[in-house]
Amino acid sequence: MTFLTFQQEIELAVKKKVQLKINDNHTTMLSVKWEPECTKISIHRIFLEAPKNIMDALSCYIKKKNGHLCPSVQAYIEEKLQNEDYSYRIPPEKLISQGVCYDLKQFYDEINLEYFEGKVNLAITWFGRATKKNRSRVTFGMYQHSLKLIKIHKLLDNPFFPEYFVKFVIYHEMVHHVRPAYYDTKGKHHIHSKEFKELESQYIHFAAAKAWMKKHYDNFFMM
Repeated sequence: MTFLTFQQEIELAVKKKVQLKINDNHTTMLSVKWEPECTKISIHRIFLEAPKNIMDALSCYIKKKNGHLCPSVQAYIEEKLQNEDYSYRIPPEKLISQGVCYDLKQFYDEINLEYFEGKVNLAITWFGRATKKNRSRVTFGMYQHSLKLIKIHKLLDNPFFPEYFVKFVIYHEMVHHVRPAYYDTKGKHHIHSKEFKELESQYIHFAAAKAWMKKHYDNFFMM
């Protein structure tokens, strides 16, 4: 679908002038500004090939008939982004795997070989600060699918955290790549699906890592 055709279809559906911008972001796929004279829309290029049911649902959202983006559109975004690769946008100098105590790349390579036959191709880096202040919780790791990037919190670069636990966090994020989140036919979002949990539990120190976290969680923020 061409840019012009896409804009005409949206304007016909919402019965209002639309200022449309096609983006190639790896984070924000859709943003809408409802203004009196013109609705401003920034939308990812993946929608240029969207089927009619997705366009109809998108139009309802833009017309403000629905307060939230419906699950079918969210599922479409998630499915399409799994095929996108923005890893080339990461400056190599931003990828820092060697810490004071642990080398993430070394751990990642060992896990990749042992559990995934070396077939998972992701980048890994530290993020955050090694100390936490005035917080009651922390995200130990995250996986950014479109960037093919695992990020591990620097808090874990500390001998307080056993090696098997740090490796478990890395393994957990790698499982997010192998068993990605999805929406089912009822619109329910499955982040840690049954398939995800089954694969996650295959980590050799799974029970020990879970037990260690349960025992020490309250101490994480006293370091």
